[in-house]
Amino acid sequence: MIRLYGASVVGTSHQLTDTPCHDAHAYRIIEDESLCIACVSDGMGSASHAEIGSQTASRFIVDFLARTLDSSMSDDEIIRTIQEGYVEVNDILHMEANERGLSIKDLNATLLVFVSIQDRQFYGQVGDCAAIGKIGDSYEVIARQQRGEFANATFSICNLESIEHGIYEKCEKFYPRVALMSDGIESISISAKDKTVSALFYDPFFKVFDHENYDQTEIQKSLERFLSSERIGKKTDDDKTLLFIQVRGT
Repeated sequence: MIRLYGASVVGTSHQLTDTPCHDAHAYRIIEDESLCIACVSDGMGSASHAEIGSQTASRFIVDFLARTLDSSMSDDEIIRTIQEGYVEVNDILHMEANERGLSIKDLNATLLVFVSIQDRQFYGQVGDCAAIGKIGDSYEVIARQQRGEFANATFSICNLESIEHGIYEKCEKFYPRVALMSDGIESISISAKDKTVSALFYDPFFKVFDHENYDQTEIQKSLERFLSSERIGKKTDDDKTLLFIQVRGT
């Protein structure tokens, strides 16, 4: 059985300026196809309506992939479909900006998508969100952040060139458990030096899937409280998103 829970919460820096949460996430589970689609989007702080970009992109990409993916597709077909989804997201965001009288740059956001379909897994990445996988007791980074030539280089789904140079790949392994996150969480849970993943941070969240009385609604409320806690706020003042997925029991 596929299980999933997640939360996006506003960071303390946005609370001080009365700015809405720029992070968003979405997911879709189709049990008949053993298909799980999940995504995290991080609206850029420089964009005046970044929350619209991240929310619109998240909702659209999971709906698009749920309609278009099926298990009969080859690996290459799935990868092309994911990339096509990013192009469609760009079109939708242009329409959204035009309807609101905004510049497309006002909606700038990153987007990470993860797809698990039967025994295969894939991801698409434009920007600096991250994904990790757990096999047994071992953790690995699945989706690497995009890095430009310069430290302040940005990759946005509002830019077709960024989408063209995005990362669209099949995972080298099958991960029974996966976590997606925005960079506000990546910075405090994955080593910047050697990309090792903190088991101390992630183990409690994955162990929740083993509880006999697993309740997604209550667990999501607990996750929101944790991400909004003073303890986490002292480590990062950014918006924060965490999305946990179990696609196969361990």
